[in-house]
Amino acid sequence: MITQIAIAQPLMPAYNPIKYIYDSNNNNLQGFKYIFDIYQSGTANKIAEYRVMPTYGTGYGEVDLSKLLQAQVSYDLNLTNTSVYDANNSHYQYDVKVGEEYLTTTLYTLALTQYLTAPYVGNVQINVANTFVVGDQINITQNPPGATANPNLEGLFTVLVANPLYIVVSSPWGSVTAAVLGGAITYADGRKTITRNMMTAIKKFVFNGAIRWVEWPAYDYDDYMLNGFQDRFLTNLPPSEFYATLSQDLWVNAVANFSPTSPDTIFFQTSDGDTFEKNVTATEHVSGISIGPNNYGLLSVVSGALPMIKPTTEWYTVRYERNGFPSSKQYKVNLDRRVRTVEHSILFLDRMGSWGSFAFTGRAYTTGNITREQFNKDVPGYVETAGIDRWLYETTETGMTNTYISTDTTIALNTDWMNQDMAMYFTELLSSPNTYIKISNYDADCELPESEEYVSCTIVTSTFEEFKQRNKNLIKQSIVVKLANNNIVNS
Repeated sequence: MITQIAIAQPLMPAYNPIKYIYDSNNNNLQGFKYIFDIYQSGTANKIAEYRVMPTYGTGYGEVDLSKLLQAQVSYDLNLTNTSVYDANNSHYQYDVKVGEEYLTTTLYTLALTQYLTAPYVGNVQINVANTFVVGDQINITQNPPGATANPNLEGLFTVLVANPLYIVVSSPWGSVTAAVLGGAITYADGRKTITRNMMTAIKKFVFNGAIRWVEWPAYDYDDYMLNGFQDRFLTNLPPSEFYATLSQDLWVNAVANFSPTSPDTIFFQTSDGDTFEKNVTATEHVSGISIGPNNYGLLSVVSGALPMIKPTTEWYTVRYERNGFPSSKQYKVNLDRRVRTVEHSILFLDRMGSWGSFAFTGRAYTTGNITREQFNKDVPGYVETAGIDRWLYETTETGMTNTYISTDTTIALNTDWMNQDMAMYFTELLSSPNTYIKISNYDADCELPESEEYVSCTIVTSTFEEFKQRNKNLIKQSIVVKLANNNIVNS
């Protein structure tokens, strides 16, 4: 029998430990292992199978599925999406089925006797109910001190006679000195008894998140299930102290939990007192929602008038509503109008799998590097035929030659002043694996900046400081990025 010791929560960040621990009353049998079968939930698609030896001291079977499940998630990003979408790649549903295996073992405790029927008279008869057949190769391991008391009945033997109640093996009865000793019989080929699916943990989810080491022990999946007004989106976006310019985009993931029809909505409220909403039509467990100043999308007016962001708007709040009632905490986006004519912003995958953004309105410096391969080729020249025959060359002929030339671009950026919460969130940008940069221009209209397309980039900056406002009231951040793709030169 297998019993549960510990299992993962129904919704787990894929990049933190995801441990399943079980116990079995058979874990002391020869060749015992726990079998963990991992399936795509609700299907016969097995994505992994683990055979795990009992842990020393406890006998438990323990497996950490985080590495496996990390390979099943990535991210969802559609830079033109301004609505709500299924975040299929940002989460994964799986089932765990636990079984066991051990060497097929027949234990005998009755006293040994002498077999008295020809042609095997004088061989040892082991009295035990069994399923062996004549010719089976078996291993016998006697209880202590069997190896010394009955040395000729230890090890490999052939079954000479098979009966449902006893077997006869090729060992002389005359060498037996302790007939009352019991023992264990296994097949010589290591044949095992395998029992699968003795316990199951089904319909479990992971998402593409990673929680800080000191915070993970306090993680509670229920905080993200959107069942109450304090529940959270799958993001580390500061809930009240986040500032964004009008060109910034934000996409947050939320556990919509298969809500294919209304009345699930995203509810917006502005500092002007206007309220708006858009429907959530989710056919998956996790949805992506656009909520940034530049990509909040098409909204329905609840009160007030469109557009949502007006010249007088100082901030707006976003929350998830279910059946007309708040089912998440309120996230506040403060509008930062401290912009220059040209502004850079970087979109990044935060540690909970959502897409955050930072604007860089300070000075920007762009530099580049050129890489090339060089080789020295032969100068063919020519033979002068007029006058003296001699070999000459043109001064325009090339010996040392450049080829495979490319240029890369590095940009140093600076933010405006920010608060401590944003400074902490900024560290997630510095360590983000996926980042994109765009340039926005405010020349034509300060309320409607014109933005170029996002371009993939990588973060060059490799150090950071966690600023505290008690130590430094005015906080600015700098970053160096490199465009992810080089420009090729026609060489």
